[in-house]
Amino acid sequence: MSDLKLRSSAQTTISEQSFRMDRLLQDEDFLEEDSIDLRHYWLVIRQYQWRILLLAMVVTVLVGLVVFAMKPIYRSTATLLVEGKKSKLLSIEDVYSMDTSQAQYVQTQFEIIKSPDLARKVIKRLMLDTHPEFNQMKSGNESQPFWKEWLATLPALIPDKSENTEVDEATKAEERLLTDFLNRLTVKPRGETQLVDISFDAKDPKLAREVINMLGETYIENDLDARLEATRKAAEWLSERLQTLKHKLAVSENNLQDYLAQEHLVDLEGVLTLSAKEIEKNTETLAGVRQARIEAEITYNKIKSGHRIEEIPEVMRDPLIHDLKNKEADLARKQSDLAERYGPEHPAMVAVQSERVAVHESLEKQLAIIASSIKSRYEITSANEQAVLSSIEGNKSQVQKISRKQTRLGELYREVESNKKLYETFINRFKEANEAAELGATNIRFIDKASTPLTPEKPKKKLILALTFVGMIFLGVLIALVLDYLDSTLKSPDDIERKLDQPFLGVIPSLNRLRNQPEELGQVVAHEPRGAFAEAVRTIRTGLVLSALDSMHNIWMITSSFPGEGKTTLAMNLAQSLAQLDNGEKRVLLIEADLRRPTLAKRFQLPLKAAGLSHVLALHAKLDECLHPVNGLALDVLPAGMPPPNPLELLASRAFASLLEELEKRYSLILIDSPPMHAVSDAHWLAQHVRSVVYAVKADATSTKAVKDGLKMLERFGAPLAGVVLTQMDIEKSKRYGHGEYSGYYYYQTAYGADETSTS
Repeated sequence: MSDLKLRSSAQTTISEQSFRMDRLLQDEDFLEEDSIDLRHYWLVIRQYQWRILLLAMVVTVLVGLVVFAMKPIYRSTATLLVEGKKSKLLSIEDVYSMDTSQAQYVQTQFEIIKSPDLARKVIKRLMLDTHPEFNQMKSGNESQPFWKEWLATLPALIPDKSENTEVDEATKAEERLLTDFLNRLTVKPRGETQLVDISFDAKDPKLAREVINMLGETYIENDLDARLEATRKAAEWLSERLQTLKHKLAVSENNLQDYLAQEHLVDLEGVLTLSAKEIEKNTETLAGVRQARIEAEITYNKIKSGHRIEEIPEVMRDPLIHDLKNKEADLARKQSDLAERYGPEHPAMVAVQSERVAVHESLEKQLAIIASSIKSRYEITSANEQAVLSSIEGNKSQVQKISRKQTRLGELYREVESNKKLYETFINRFKEANEAAELGATNIRFIDKASTPLTPEKPKKKLILALTFVGMIFLGVLIALVLDYLDSTLKSPDDIERKLDQPFLGVIPSLNRLRNQPEELGQVVAHEPRGAFAEAVRTIRTGLVLSALDSMHNIWMITSSFPGEGKTTLAMNLAQSLAQLDNGEKRVLLIEADLRRPTLAKRFQLPLKAAGLSHVLALHAKLDECLHPVNGLALDVLPAGMPPPNPLELLASRAFASLLEELEKRYSLILIDSPPMHAVSDAHWLAQHVRSVVYAVKADATSTKAVKDGLKMLERFGAPLAGVVLTQMDIEKSKRYGHGEYSGYYYYQTAYGADETSTS
């Protein structure tokens, strides 16, 4: 039990390391998968090459039948010169807006050539409605395509013609004729020139020539008529316009004279200059007056705010105030001296006091006078400032009024001048138009007239057939690549390596002659040891033996995705091939682990009730009684035995693990034929006991997804993959499809077949 756990742990560790390595190489694998495999594409093309050629040949033949049944179409071509600029005696382009010097004019002429109106004129002149080539279309008796006749049975899809009875049949026929005519017409300008080639296709070569020549002549006449008509209409329009302009000029002149008389205007420029000078002078005066008003206002505000008037600088600078202050100071000193000697009632003290009071009253009176003068000066300067401002505003109003009059007068003058110039211009154009009406010249002419074509223009039979063949080849290749992309099966070793990225062990060829003989098919290696089948098995054997040289755990499991993929046939033949090795060691054992559908006993021709694996595990039979040797080989077979009711429980039991340990001691190599991966889960348990797994894939049958899913399951249970074997491969089919790597099988089959014939 401990050995089994250690072995399982080791296998899990190996699986984890392999998983980490796969993650590290993920980017490299992604790049390899996205790379383009040209060799694979070439093999796909080789595989479908005959079908591609058959498709191309069949379609080319059908197209050839249609092309050779078509009536040839002839093309006649003429060349016209459409000059974008020409010399003229008069310049009348501005009148009717036709500037022929511009490239748009030339392009416009190309479109005019293809116009329905010009086509109708040609149809009418040549009476094409009666021509046999067009008469059939006009009659409307041509047979309808079969699909239209079939759709006519569905009223919901095809409208009822009775609903459109108001449409004239003649109009329909005319429109069909016009449409067919325009479809046959081709207009092609030559690059970097003023030349244009016009072509017409018709079954009658003479008709093609006549139509092109008539179309060119009609176009030239139409252009000349258009120019003359434009000139005539321009002259008529100019005549009417001149009368209007003349009346408009007279009205504008009368309006100018009336305005001058109404406003009594003579010299507005002089009045405007004088007013501007007055504004400039008043502005200068306003600056001085405003400065005086500001100074007076400052002094007056000091007096109003209670400031001592005698401390105002202007008052202090007054000489009278200065003298009174000095005199009052002298009297104060004198009174102070007398007070030291006399009392207050002394006559001298009284006289000085009376004089001092008189001087003080004079000072106060003078200060009041000065304050009144300051107030008067402030009021006078304010009044002067307002007067100057009023004068300036009056001057501005006068200037604005004069400017409005001048603007209006200028408008009237400009209107008169504009009407006068326009009138004179139209007079000159009117004279030019009258003279140009008598001149007629066109800037369009023939360079090469159409000739009768000798060779048909279409259909180009050789070109159509060649293009059809090449196109079908490309289409066939595309279809082949798409089919290969949609095909998810594995057909070749190249698919194994490219789609699965897994080791490839070999190919087991298909033996159709033994398809219904499973007993013989399982022993081909023993019965036909020199055949291609046996050689293929030996190739697989060699790869497995070389991979197990350094291992003591040589239990291999052979499985597949689904039943019927040849895993049991592979297991039987591989076991017999391993038993043929003359190595002098132990024998080889083949275990049938598919307990649900056992076949080994029958295919090895053992007794129907031969003891097997289920007897050992469920009935505790002796192991030696359940092992059956194969005559002539160092090979023993352990068949499934009697189908048990619980196969999975038996394979997952401890008894099965112990049985494998016992068998591994007896045999050098053990092969386990397991059930398919997707059918039951038995193989998942078996994978835990083996050294490696051989995965059988049926060629051209098993899908890539199924195989990948099976390999993922094995990887999840820690079973290393020895490689993939492609079974039941049709070698002849692969040879036809170009898979040259299988040529060795033909060599073996041919060589050994010859030897067997000679010996027999």
